Amino acid sequence: AVVSTQSTGSFGSVCMSSTCTIHVITTPIQNKRRRSFQMGLAKVYLIVYNVVQALGWGFILFQLVNHYYIEKRGPETVWSVVGKNVQIFQYAAFLEIVHALIGIVKTPVVTTFVQVFSRLAIVFIASIAPPAAQAWPITLTLIAWSVTEIIRYSFYAFNQIQYVPYLLGWLRYTTFIVLYPAGVSGELLTIWNAKDYVNEHNLYSIEMPNSWNFEFSLYNALRFSPILYILFFPQLYLHMFAQRKKFISGGETTQENKKTN
Repeated sequence: AVVSTQSTGSFGSVCMSSTCTIHVITTPIQNKRRRSFQMGLAKVYLIVYNVVQALGWGFILFQLVNHYYIEKRGPETVWSVVGKNVQIFQYAAFLEIVHALIGIVKTPVVTTFVQVFSRLAIVFIASIAPPAAQAWPITLTLIAWSVTEIIRYSFYAFNQIQYVPYLLGWLRYTTFIVLYPAGVSGELLTIWNAKDYVNEHNLYSIEMPNSWNFEFSLYNALRFSPILYILFFPQLYLHMFAQRKKFISGGETTQENKKTN
């Protein structure tokens, strides 16, 4: 007889002809235990992910401080010092889109995608366009990102254990007032510094005619990208002010914490 097992639990069987299929009946208690185990694994994973990211961005901030204040070097070489680590930890943020897709955090997928993609685009631009990587706006961007991410990932890690120190919460809902506009300003100026170089070297452009019947210009994408900032940044910024008001007034922010991880 051919036997197939479909799940784990109590056994029941249905046999027809020479084929016997074993059905395993799960109980509510078993389902609850399985869900609890899966949630526990997800929590451990998220703690590790957030701690690693906080440490990574902390190291990047250390490199920036060392580059400017200890070694007394300028912005022309900063990307050659921190670029690889920025790529590692910023590309790792792609996992946050996966987290939202599979439901281990309750962040809207579209919002997460837009936020992560904009960062990845800046890292990519700095990697291919030396004028963008060697000018001061990339330093402004990286400082704003580093401080923001150290606070944000630390906040999320503590939130997983249901304990967020008040000072960390205050930093989370206060430093963004300066860091978000600083980061966006640095990103926009980095795009501005890259666009002419991209145009002159015709980087990542697909021209017609071609077998795909498709045309793309990275130069034009960079030219029109500020429109996306105009559309999305005010919403994020005002949302953070609303959360700050809730935090300062002593309101519950746990649900928001879960949604923005």
